[in-house]
Amino acid sequence: MTAAHDFDEMVDLLALSRPFERSAGMAVAHKVATLPLRDAITLVVEDWADDKFRQLSAVIVRRSGPAIRSFEEIRHLYEKAETAPAS
Repeated sequence: MTAAHDFDEMVDLLALSRPFERSAGMAVAHKVATLPLRDAITLVVEDWADDKFRQLSAVIVRRSGPAIRSFEEIRHLYEKAETAPAS
């Protein structure tokens, strides 16, 4: 069963710090922006395309369900958003 996503839902886009930016070996996430889901996945897939670490460390926090932590899931949603009508 595929979960339905509201591409207009406001989400928080987080990025984990790079290994050399971590203090005491802990992964730290920082908020990049609050945007509609459609814009967040587009930012990760298109604008961050030249930075694979950043793409792989992206986390999208939704209020309506679990966080999206996998670049594979973000890319899949990006493909779905391309065909979904914008509201």
